[in-house]
Amino acid sequence: MTRACGNEDACSVAAESGNGPPFGGAGFPLLWLLVPQIAAFAFCGNAAWAAEIPPARWALAGTFFLFAAAAASAVECAAEKGCARARAAAEIWKFCFPVAAFFLFAAWWNFRAPPVADTAEMPPREAEIVLRVERSFSGSEKNFNGIARVESVSGGNGALAGTRVWYALPRERLEGAPEEGARIRAAGVLQGVSAENLSSEGFADFLRRERVGSVFSRAGTAELLSRGESAFARRCAEAKAFLLARISEISEPFGETSARTGRVLGAMMLGEQSLLSPEQKRNYLLTGTMHIFSVSGLHISILAAGLLRLFRLLRFPRVPAWLLAIAGLRLYVEIIGAPPPAERAWTMLVFLFLGTLFGRGRLPFHGLLFSAFFSLTVSPTLAENVGFRLSYFAVAAILLYGVPAAERTERLFRAARRLPDEMTTRGERLRARLRRMLAGNFCVSAAATLAGTTCIVELFGVCSLVSLLANLVLIPLVAVASWAGAAVLCAACLPAVGAAAGTLFYAAAAIPLWIVDEGTALFARAPGIWSFSFPYAGLGAFGGLLMLALFFFGAVWRPFRERPWLRFGLPPFALCVFLLLFAH
Repeated sequence: MTRACGNEDACSVAAESGNGPPFGGAGFPLLWLLVPQIAAFAFCGNAAWAAEIPPARWALAGTFFLFAAAAASAVECAAEKGCARARAAAEIWKFCFPVAAFFLFAAWWNFRAPPVADTAEMPPREAEIVLRVERSFSGSEKNFNGIARVESVSGGNGALAGTRVWYALPRERLEGAPEEGARIRAAGVLQGVSAENLSSEGFADFLRRERVGSVFSRAGTAELLSRGESAFARRCAEAKAFLLARISEISEPFGETSARTGRVLGAMMLGEQSLLSPEQKRNYLLTGTMHIFSVSGLHISILAAGLLRLFRLLRFPRVPAWLLAIAGLRLYVEIIGAPPPAERAWTMLVFLFLGTLFGRGRLPFHGLLFSAFFSLTVSPTLAENVGFRLSYFAVAAILLYGVPAAERTERLFRAARRLPDEMTTRGERLRARLRRMLAGNFCVSAAATLAGTTCIVELFGVCSLVSLLANLVLIPLVAVASWAGAAVLCAACLPAVGAAAGTLFYAAAAIPLWIVDEGTALFARAPGIWSFSFPYAGLGAFGGLLMLALFFFGAVWRPFRERPWLRFGLPPFALCVFLLLFAH
């Protein structure tokens, strides 16, 4: 593993691979598949008439162009290299292959994507409905909320069968939150998805992106027909409850401040945002740092880097160390309830490992591309999910921008040292290592912030300079707190010395967590003039592609790579120009 960041933090998972360009020579034309795949899914998701074309017709058109590409490839191989016929065949192949991929992926979209009923004008009406839960959210004090697939529906709404619905079921009617795969029969009110019906344009937009066609609420009855969880899932839920109780036991005896920090730790490591007080939630929302309580790529990469560092200190071989880290993180994801961001992050980690393993340590970016291709193939509707794009943009930014910046920062620190290690004291070496660690974390945080800002603009239509500053300053401390927090969770499982060991590790986590908590309270007091709105939130997608292109060219194009001031200075400059041009 390389010494990216000088501290093996989130960037070292990506940088296990060496100092070569992250996008290197691979024979398989993955981008020739991934780009048409994204284009086809985006087209079918936004062009309503595309769903009216049967998948067989899309597949037939794709097969025609695929045969044309194969014929052109055969001509190119048979012709003399460099002749006019070979060049013409190569041009035909370059055109026909992505077109064939586009049509075939459009067929796959129409086959896999859930249908969407046009219910914007549908007034509220009573109906009895049978649901199969796909995603379950924490909900409110009165209801359980989530997204489900309609299996059957009465009341003249048969066209809604097979579509997705947003449900709000009363807690008093069910024993607990519905699990994924659970079947529920309920009687209530169905209504269409529109800003007028839901009194919230943002919520209506979210439901449309998730291909939700209707909303089911005001349920008078709700009956659980079958549970969706397995015995293993129930054990994981029990383990989560045990860990939350142990964190509370460790933190509360030391006073209110310690208890408050313990709640932050539980919310951050186990995704239980309900532990936060209303004041804390407000502070984290205002500063744009609420994402640290949604277990995602930030947490998974930090924990993976810590595990890999630990295994390296224990002299584990590289492949067994990666396999143990992946298995341990899979168990962690299951314990916290397998939220979609954590699932995506774990999938990315698996493909990053495969990219470094089969790419001889120099192709982690290919692992990221394979991960995106695999995830979109399994679930085509992820192409419309801004959270999916945010996850992959952030990891791509870390690979292409954050890791190289961290490596360069470490080299600068080492070049600035006037004395070798054997001529310095242990304290001086520790302080130097701490500086390199914080600088490396800052580089990773800066890369993720640069990539994530445009996604936030696309999602909310606003951008806050306070949020940018808060993320740059506070997120590096989250890495330190996450490592100590992971140690608290592991120590809590020890039967005899769990409390004592957990208290020791909690003391290490409490300081950075307290700084993060107080820092968000300080940033939340900043005046609102530091926020900018965007009249066209869709410009965020354009800004995201621009940033990704700058990261990519900085990694693979020699004029960028050989000029650090251009490679590391142009992306922040481009983001500033983007904000100045389009925000007001």
